[in-house]
Amino acid sequence: MSQIEIKDLHFDYTLEQEEVPVLRGLNLLIKKGSFVGIQGPSGSGKSTLFYILGGLLRPTRGKIFIDGTEITRLSEDELAKIRNRKLGFVFQQFHLLARTSVLENILLPARYPCEEVTITNAHTEKALRLAGTLGIATHIRHLPNQLSGGQQQRVAIARALMNDADLILADEPTGNLDTASARQVMELLTSLHREGKTVVLITHDPEIAKYCETIYRLRDGAFIDQPAATGCDSPTFLKQSDLMSKALGGTSQRMLSFFREIIDHPRLYYSISRSVFPLAVGNLIRNKTKSLLTMLGVVIGISAVLAMVTLGQFTKAKILETYETLGVNNLVLRGNPNHGLKAKDRPAVTFNFFNWERDILPLQRIFPEVRRISPLLYSWRNSVSAGGRSVSDNVRILGVTPDYLDITGRRILAGRPLAMHHTDARSSVCLIGYQIAHVIFAQTNPLGQILSITVGDRLSYPCLVIGILAEQKTNKERWRPDFQVLVPYTYFQSVNSYWDNTLDEVSLQIAPGSDVEEASKKIRAFFQQKYGKSGQFNVDSDSTLVSQMKRFLNLFAVLLTAIALLSLVVGGIGINNMMLVSISERVREFGLRKALGATQRSIRVQVLLESLTLCALAGAIGVTFGFAAYELLIFGATKFIPQLKFEWILDSAAISLSLISILLVGILSGMAPALKAEKLEIIEALRSE
Repeated sequence: MSQIEIKDLHFDYTLEQEEVPVLRGLNLLIKKGSFVGIQGPSGSGKSTLFYILGGLLRPTRGKIFIDGTEITRLSEDELAKIRNRKLGFVFQQFHLLARTSVLENILLPARYPCEEVTITNAHTEKALRLAGTLGIATHIRHLPNQLSGGQQQRVAIARALMNDADLILADEPTGNLDTASARQVMELLTSLHREGKTVVLITHDPEIAKYCETIYRLRDGAFIDQPAATGCDSPTFLKQSDLMSKALGGTSQRMLSFFREIIDHPRLYYSISRSVFPLAVGNLIRNKTKSLLTMLGVVIGISAVLAMVTLGQFTKAKILETYETLGVNNLVLRGNPNHGLKAKDRPAVTFNFFNWERDILPLQRIFPEVRRISPLLYSWRNSVSAGGRSVSDNVRILGVTPDYLDITGRRILAGRPLAMHHTDARSSVCLIGYQIAHVIFAQTNPLGQILSITVGDRLSYPCLVIGILAEQKTNKERWRPDFQVLVPYTYFQSVNSYWDNTLDEVSLQIAPGSDVEEASKKIRAFFQQKYGKSGQFNVDSDSTLVSQMKRFLNLFAVLLTAIALLSLVVGGIGINNMMLVSISERVREFGLRKALGATQRSIRVQVLLESLTLCALAGAIGVTFGFAAYELLIFGATKFIPQLKFEWILDSAAISLSLISILLVGILSGMAPALKAEKLEIIEALRSE
């Protein structure tokens, strides 16, 4: 039964735009369990034949069958599985991973294809048994550079046997060994042949060829018992710089294809990630210093993003809170009947003035952003007097609810504020402004005194002073708060005339964080819809000032975020450059992994996971430092600004932006290097210097 069959095999390579033949119409049949040697001088094409037999290089034309499967028609991933399951490679240069232990080198084929396998204890036990059989059990934790050449080749043979391959391909396995080590290696290959393995040995040494049962001699790309052709040089392999440039093309298109593939096959990529993740982490650990230095840029970037975005939002909130204490989140609702309305335009419900129970109280239920409400009833040409002293200039009597003090931010200097029971009982009590108390009650305590209120020349009524309002500055001269007298609106209605009692003005307070301008529009629209053209409604506020301040603060926050993201981009570029340099340094490693069965997906995901892992670790550290930085800055600010209180802040938007940034930087900085790594040609990678 044949295990390898070659039919009319040709291979040419291009040199200065000319096709140079290397293999010329080879035909070969190798039976299962045989020990075959292919012997020839340097440049005869024997190594090229080895690479083609191993599925590492595609022929120019011809067919190759391994166990009845035509490997020349297989895709890259299908070839990777053939190499992994059916072939065991023993190279002249050993091709062991330099910074990886002997055990991990032996286990390497068992890790692939990552889509289908996961390393278990059984794999480790088998690797240990192979190491014991080949006499390297005591070196299982050593690195390759701690072994002799013969020991390194034993590791390579153990690796070739890890997946129970029936076909062993050995390319000059003794070329770098002394005579004693070479004899030991050949005895090992002979023993494998006796166990039933098919061994194909590539050599130029006649003494080594004597170990083989059958020898085929190759010269100038053809077996010597076939018609000879003109001589040719051995193939020219690309230098490492050329090799990297060859893998650059079509990166953007392959990125899109990769993302579509992940969306279409999420379980497949989850399986690959689980298998590849230990490899990615192991490589980062083996390069601790480089990894830490690379992470530094992302740590700074993420710290800056979290700290600046959080501080921007914190500053914005505190500035707006300051504006709110000045009343910018207050609204004054006014409604007047439309006296110019024609009879035919009158709706079913006509507006004359607001009804407290029917129109105003429901606003808090309809508009959740409305936090407090108070009617505003006031009279003109007022004067107040007590104990022979009086004030008649700029005195304003206001009928309000207890909420009015909170709406306007007024403080009680002495006494007590209005309460709901005063409103319910129509109590004749009042709060007086600071200047009224100073002028009228200069020599006595105002609390408990009776104040007489006169409205024009028509009306006079008393009130009991229960509180004195603190002094308050304002830029609204007509309202002069220090000359105001506040009485329960129900008492105001009971003593004033009908026209003074009509409710056409209401004061409202909007909850912090709500859009004052938007709330005013909605309230106005509500009454316009309710009463139609029969009323004229206005909602006044300082929302324009707030809106402009918000726009400025938003711009300020965006600028801070942009600066932080710029530093993060610099960190991402650092990771991208490090990954590109890493690939340049690890070209041979990736070539070896692909030779032993790693699919393009596996290589791509490994490199991408290395980038994501770096960014995740850097991001976690950056978030921690960023949190500590902005909390420390807030704490420091409280020492210079007495009104500012320290608080612990976790801004969800800043944290979300930081996490998204970590993910994007990890993907974008690792994607291009990953796609370059997956496109490396195996032979060119193995031959790279």
